Amino acid sequence: MIYLIRRADTYYFNRRIPEDYREYDTRDIVRFSLKTRDYKTACRRALAENDKLEAYWKTLIFTGQGQAEKEYTTIAERAKLLGYPYMPVDNLASIAIEQIVQRLIHIDKEKYNDKQTEAVLGKARPPSLELQHALERYFEYSRDAIINKSQNQIRKWKNPRIKAMANFIKCVGNKPIHMLTREDTLKFRDWWIGRIKNENLVIASANKDMIHFKSVITTVVENLKIDLDTEHLFKKILIVGDDSERRLPFENEYIVNTLLNAEKLKGLNEQARWALHAFAETGAGFNELTGLLPEDITLDADIPFIHIRPRKGRSLKTKFRNRIIPLVGYALDAFKACPNGFTQYHDRPDSLSGLVSKYLRDNGMLPSEQHTIYSLRHSFQDRLLSVNTPDRIQADLMGHKFSRPRYGDGATLAHKLEWMEKVRLKE
Repeated sequence: MIYLIRRADTYYFNRRIPEDYREYDTRDIVRFSLKTRDYKTACRRALAENDKLEAYWKTLIFTGQGQAEKEYTTIAERAKLLGYPYMPVDNLASIAIEQIVQRLIHIDKEKYNDKQTEAVLGKARPPSLELQHALERYFEYSRDAIINKSQNQIRKWKNPRIKAMANFIKCVGNKPIHMLTREDTLKFRDWWIGRIKNENLVIASANKDMIHFKSVITTVVENLKIDLDTEHLFKKILIVGDDSERRLPFENEYIVNTLLNAEKLKGLNEQARWALHAFAETGAGFNELTGLLPEDITLDADIPFIHIRPRKGRSLKTKFRNRIIPLVGYALDAFKACPNGFTQYHDRPDSLSGLVSKYLRDNGMLPSEQHTIYSLRHSFQDRLLSVNTPDRIQADLMGHKFSRPRYGDGATLAHKLEWMEKVRLKE
């Protein structure tokens, strides 16, 4: 099909929008002059134009952006450049008559063309983007946040946002984003307060949902230039209070005699046992240890060490988590046994954590419900504090932000080793 019609000796490209694309391109027919009277030339140009048109439709489907939405963002940006916050005509009708008259006078004075006038007077209505699809847009607009994340990290980054949106839709309904109101967000807050009271949930879970939902909405609104006061929408929306249970650290004696007891751990596979040893001695979590590659593990130096660092396709929790940790005691034994790292669980920290946690729980090796695998990191921090480790070295070993200005490269490997020996777990 070359989609040609002829009028007054001139050929036109003429194609009706296919049903599959109607959601994204609201026109009935695409028709324009090919500026030729020659049939062969018209055929050649029509084929080229059709290829461009189909590529455009595929782009709309890939990005999820319809023609009406594209028109809205363009006209809203134009109004901003002309010095006016964009207001769709429905909203414009509700403001003071003096403000409308002021816009009309300005249009006449500046001799605006049709497109400029349409922008100032709010021709385009906001795109009717439902909340369910807003999440898809958010992921598209937030691609920079996952550039260096692994597939597992991307999944863990997306899941709480998917959960927050699902909860909001369950509470309020899948309404268009531009129709969100302050009453909707307050209803969501009340919904969570009810769950906290009736289902023994914690405030932190509710506030995480609020924060993730706010991030999705504000990002989409900003990118699509939707006229929605998100500051008012989410003002003081978080629930005050902190009822989350704190993880308790393990006592050093308990770590050595119970958690790292060879007889008690014989039901775990070898790499899981060694990973637990490394965690207990270094305070580096399973998410960090399972990301190590052979080149991050140095055993043939005067001071053996591991280097926890980001790489393409895998990020760290914060930039401060990039650190070098000398190996001593249980950790040194672990990496001598696994010199290439914990390959069985490479980039699968959830699998390792789930396995070890279940084993410890099933075998009665956790002293209370407030103790988890992650408590080992708190224990490492407590050991550093107990020997008055300098703040700078604590931050370097834990991967924390150092509150005072940093000078130089920080502590040397030998200096870190001195303190690692002081907090080393001993049988």
